[in-house]
Amino acid sequence: MTPSLRSTPGLLLAALLLLCAAFAGATPAGAAVDYTQGVTAAGTGQAQFWFKPTTPAALVDVHYLVNGSGQQNFRMDNAAGTWTRTVTGLPSGAAVDYWFTYEKGGPLFDTPHFAWTAGTGGSTPPPGGGTPPPGGTGTFPVVFQNNTRGTWPDSQVYVLVLGMATPGQWSYLRPNGTLAHIDHLEENAPGHLTKNGRNYAAMSFSLAQAATVTMPSGLEGARMYLSVGSPMYIPISPDDAGWGGPDLLNPADPNADVYFDWYEFTYRYGVIPFGGNTTQVDMFGFPVTARLEQAATGYDQTVGITLTRDQVRAQYTAAVGPAFRPLASPYRITAPRSAASFRPGGAQAGYLQPVIDQAWSYYTANQFTLTRLNQTFTGRVVNGRLQFTKDGAGPYFLGKPTTADVTACAGALASAGMNTTELELGAEFCAAFNRGVALDTTKWYVPGAYYPAATAKNDYAGFFHSVGLGHRAYGFAYDDINDQSSVRILPDADPPSRLTIGIGW
Repeated sequence: MTPSLRSTPGLLLAALLLLCAAFAGATPAGAAVDYTQGVTAAGTGQAQFWFKPTTPAALVDVHYLVNGSGQQNFRMDNAAGTWTRTVTGLPSGAAVDYWFTYEKGGPLFDTPHFAWTAGTGGSTPPPGGGTPPPGGTGTFPVVFQNNTRGTWPDSQVYVLVLGMATPGQWSYLRPNGTLAHIDHLEENAPGHLTKNGRNYAAMSFSLAQAATVTMPSGLEGARMYLSVGSPMYIPISPDDAGWGGPDLLNPADPNADVYFDWYEFTYRYGVIPFGGNTTQVDMFGFPVTARLEQAATGYDQTVGITLTRDQVRAQYTAAVGPAFRPLASPYRITAPRSAASFRPGGAQAGYLQPVIDQAWSYYTANQFTLTRLNQTFTGRVVNGRLQFTKDGAGPYFLGKPTTADVTACAGALASAGMNTTELELGAEFCAAFNRGVALDTTKWYVPGAYYPAATAKNDYAGFFHSVGLGHRAYGFAYDDINDQSSVRILPDADPPSRLTIGIGW
């Protein structure tokens, strides 16, 4: 689930989209007294956008969409303090959604969106001012709620959405609901971010810029980063084919001192039903809730954590064992799988080894049998490997895992070269060891038996199940075994009516 550096084929971004980087970090315009603006018909299929700031501006850019698609971005020309740009090729009757970015005293500011119809003279702001324009078929609104109880203003609560609108092609979401392909040149464009001497593309937007956005009709493998006090610093590969997520094992990572969390989702209208989840697979930053609604089917479910951040942290320290308490730092609680202490060579590298040894010894002397989903796995440990069959077919093999294999659900439990059946049982063992029930397969599908007090298990995961709504959480990579995770999937591939993300503190 952790992106690290994404590596997928990329496309070069069109030159006009490069201008967008100048505005991704802009703040919303404070009041219309800063400027006057409008659109004047300039002939058949032509229009002149004009913008007159009350304070001289170093630059003004106009952005517009025709009939809701094909965003264009242009630097305007200044003549005696009035900035203009004439565009052509507008079909008669076309609905034009437009807005401006202007410089004032150094910072850049975004105006609300305005509406104009080709063939008319004036321009008027649409209802709601800066509300994103309605999306097309298959799109849906995402509402962001600032639940930080006054700790962080909307201008300090940030959202960054990265996903694939086209398989293998990574894009980020603008606050107006359009997508831009990731482009490493935006790292040095006007308005870029800088930290520790390195530049980053300004791909986040604040809730002050947009508290509701229109999500496109398809975005796969998407990650919605949420941060407070600072935007996220995400590097883009030079070939524009991938991006680098935060590295929790690197103390020099630019996001190491940023408060952040995230929501994961995937969706393609008519093809892939919307599915998304809050997650603690790698860490807990602050409480997040996600309410998914679909009016046509009556679907309305909420997952996440509603406690305050301080409550979560205090309860965590009281609930977990000594090996897990150091995972809490001022910025986050790191999951065992992403903590150096549970990696090979770390202080807790052998934390689960006694129960792993016990299980492997038990299944050397006794037959292993697991029946679930009308399928039966049967076997025994032979020469250090579990040799087993599935419904009589086999043999298949599973190596003895380490603590790191269990917390990461990797290595002996999930690695290249394992076939589908071996990966199936590897996922089951991963869940059983994390939940502390590996020695008794009759408890593997009994949630009430999970995380027994007297057994070594993943205390971190167990704790987040105790504070998650409905006792659901994503505390380790295969926490969806037996439907215990916070994943929520709609019953069909129609869009949600609404997704509401609550950002707590």
